[in-house]
Formats: sequence, C-alpha cells, structure tokens
Amino acid sequence: PNNKNTAKMHHGKHFRRLNRTSAHRNALLRNLASSLIEHGRIETTLAKAKELKPIADQMVTLGKKGDVNAKKQALSYLNSRDITIPKLFDELAPRFANRQGGYTRVQRIGSRYGDNAPMAVIEYIDGPSDIKRELTTKTLANIFKKNGQEQVSVKELINNNTTDLPKSLVRNLKKLQLANSIEAMDEAIGKEMASRS
Repeated sequence: PNNKNTAKMHHGKHFRRLNRTSAHRNALLRNLASSLIEHGRIETTLAKAKELKPIADQMVTLGKKGDVNAKKQALSYLNSRDITIPKLFDELAPRFANRQGGYTRVQRIGSRYGDNAPMAVIEYIDGPSDIKRELTTKTLANIFKKNGQEQVSVKELINNNTTDLPKSLVRNLKKLQLANSIEAMDEAIGKEMASRS
C-alpha cells in the first residue's frame, strides 16, 4: 500500500539529509549561511558545517561577481538582508579578491554535551577572529617566551627551516601566510608576548 510513512530510499543522492525534510533542510542551511556571513564564524555540528561549507563559499563567489544578478541571487537566499548583503558584497568580497576558492575553514571542537554529536566551528578565514591564527600566534608567543628568545618574524620562520619549531606549526604558518599579511601576524605575536611579560 502507498503508506506515507514508509522510509524513502536514498540511493545516489550525495548530501547529508540532516534528518529533515528538504524544505526544512534548505531553510536550516539558509539560516546557517546567513549567520555565518553576519558573524564571520559560527559553532554547529560537524555534519552541518560540512554541508554549509560549499554554500558559504558559493556566497563569496556571488559577492565577488558583484553584478545585479549576483545580488539578486544572494538576496533571494540570505536572511537579515540589511546586514548580510552589505557584509557579503562590501566586506567579504574585497577580503577574498585575490583568492580562488576555499574561503571557509571547518575546525573540529570536540563533542556536544548530551548527545555527543561532533561539533565544529566554521568560519570565513582571515577574519578578525581567525581561530587558526589565534592558536598559532599563541603557540609561537609561548615558544619564544619559553626559550627566552626575541620574537622572530613569521617570514623568517617560514623561510628558515632550521628552526626547531614543530612541523605542524610551520605548516600552519605557511597556510596562514597565504591568507594573512605577515605584518599583521608579527604584530599579533608581539602583542601576545607582551601580554605574558
């Protein structure tokens, strides 16, 4: 019998349903995308963050196109448009003007209390509160302080592989250097060291 409650098959459809009907899922992703543009970073479950990533990147692509059509598409997708539209077109688009894709980062942050769902922070990289940059500057400030050495500029650290820095840290620095100005990072490390003196 044609019973509405029978489970529907889900073959060959490669996206996470997130336990929602498609209308609810779309609404959820629009809300998440709007919040992400508004706040620069949000905390959500890992599954939702992974589904949101391509949409969030696509929004920046629209922002960079910047024409009437792109604005129309963004307007039809985003909520709280008086905040999200200017943020997307006047803030995010110029920030990523020289970057081809990969505008967001998903960072795991442990599990949710209660149902143990894996949680993540998704953010537009290179923002004022870039989580990877924060962690890296803190680590470097720690290392310099601990070794009682003067601050070494990020440029030197990247070019000079003889430093006894953990490989993962140098890797992160290289990744960050593509996204951030080196002066800004040096400044952040300096501030971090000053706060520890």
